[in-house]
Amino acid sequence: MNGLEDIYGSEIDVRRLNANLPDGKSAFQYYSLQGHPSFVLLNPEGEVLWQGLGEQSSESLHENIDIALGK
Repeated sequence: MNGLEDIYGSEIDVRRLNANLPDGKSAFQYYSLQGHPSFVLLNPEGEVLWQGLGEQSSESLHENIDIALGK
């Protein structure tokens, strides 16, 4: 996930949450995430566009972000 902000700039808002801390635990439960690491792409209305579980390749992340952005 490192560098996504550099690539996408203001097109996306990247947040890194620790499931062992209150805000991360809340998100983990809200999105019914099943393990670590987990990835969730949301649209501006907060609807889930994609969820990924486990290590993701840069290619996979970029592909799913581009799809979410309509590229």
